[in-house]
Amino acid sequence: MRTLLLHNPTAGASHPSAHDLMRQLKHAGLSPTYQSAKAKDYKDVLNEQWDLVIVAGGDGTVARVARALRDRTVPVAILPVGTANNIARAVGLEDDVEALIPRLHAARSRRLDIGLARGPWGKRRFIEAVGFGAIAKAISHSGRKPPKPLRIDMGREGLLTMMQEAEPERFEIGIDGEVFAGDFLFVEILNLGRTGPALPISFAAAPDDGLLDVVFLFEGDRARMSRWLTDPDSAPSPVTTRKGRKIDFKWERGHARIDDRVYLPPSSATPIKIKLERDSLRVLVPDLNGGAGRN
Repeated sequence: MRTLLLHNPTAGASHPSAHDLMRQLKHAGLSPTYQSAKAKDYKDVLNEQWDLVIVAGGDGTVARVARALRDRTVPVAILPVGTANNIARAVGLEDDVEALIPRLHAARSRRLDIGLARGPWGKRRFIEAVGFGAIAKAISHSGRKPPKPLRIDMGREGLLTMMQEAEPERFEIGIDGEVFAGDFLFVEILNLGRTGPALPISFAAAPDDGLLDVVFLFEGDRARMSRWLTDPDSAPSPVTTRKGRKIDFKWERGHARIDDRVYLPPSSATPIKIKLERDSLRVLVPDLNGGAGRN
């Protein structure tokens, strides 16, 4: 089996070394070719012929693979060694890499939908979300990354500050042809339930249901959202949610983000079209309860 290990050597608070990962994978019966995700040629290597691609990194590294991998019939195994690991959590992966590796041979395959956003940036694929308003602005103001163990807490604190200061923006959004309008502090088009600093913003979102979750935060829910951000794992977020396959609207002002990439406000109203691509990733999910799994 031709196996590639694409590794981000700087991911996570206590990231494993390339040597440790290669040793554990070989002990599990795999003989991968190593490739650093920081190398300039990683895209070229990724698109050689492989039977299995193993991604050791955080959400950014997994998203790189999703955007660059041309042959989506090739199974992808995620070793979550990032900080938030939103993508890995969404497909049901634990962050115990040493427990995951020996069970890769008996993993079941799960679909991971890939989004496509068209706008002034052209076409860009995404895994987590496309967002407009307070969350996008908070990401744009995050500055230099804090020490890794503090990133989630500081990310949530930064968002709380931005939420308290945010001005509402008018949006008219088409969801499968039905228009929803209002003054919102943010609009997020989600592929996953968690986004940003591990925020479980939509319990209803699933990575393989073929649907996008569009969440709105009304200005009147600002105080509830601020309280929720102090303990977001204790209760559902105070957002309004709609599901759909095709999303379209005009972006007029405020920041935008696609996953962790931020875009400044446009000079004029710009059409935005968002949907899921037909072909999805095949993600291998080992059974940590000891079962054989299924493919």
